[in-house]
Amino acid sequence: MTLSLLAVGFVLADSKPYKGKAHRIPGKIEAEHYDEGAPGKAYHDVEEKNLGADYRKATQVDIEKRSDASNGHGIGWTRKGEWLNYTVEVKEAGTYTIEMPVASNKQGGIFHLEIKGRDITGPIRIPDTGGWQILKMLHHKNVKLTKGRHVIRVVMDEQGPSGSIGDIDYFKFVKNSE
Repeated sequence: MTLSLLAVGFVLADSKPYKGKAHRIPGKIEAEHYDEGAPGKAYHDVEEKNLGADYRKATQVDIEKRSDASNGHGIGWTRKGEWLNYTVEVKEAGTYTIEMPVASNKQGGIFHLEIKGRDITGPIRIPDTGGWQILKMLHHKNVKLTKGRHVIRVVMDEQGPSGSIGDIDYFKFVKNSE
């Protein structure tokens, strides 16, 4: 059966940039604008159903509608083992600070960013922001990036007392003056 499916060209697509265009760094990446593609290629979510808004149609990623989010949406209901890919074009090599509006009711969990399986941030913990509907800015410093096209994977590592990793609005990469 597998051979016949391959023979007719049934192959899962790889992760592709959101709307066909790589995100630019320095710059802002909306968390809900992860790469397009099949589960296991562009993202992994532990639930088969999107627990939030119908922002991206056929996706398992839990996207929430938020009036306080920069694009009206963010990523929520995050759990250990989930991940999202973002195709980026780094215009300037250097050291960056990542600004991320996040929310959690109680202390959130831990996540990290990686390129080609290499952790580029170390652990990032989402603090208790006072509630799921209260975004607070988190700054993560000293992230070194090389110039060129990369796929950044956001990996959810550990749930916190909140029962989740936390909600994330966006990732803004700001180049440090060196």
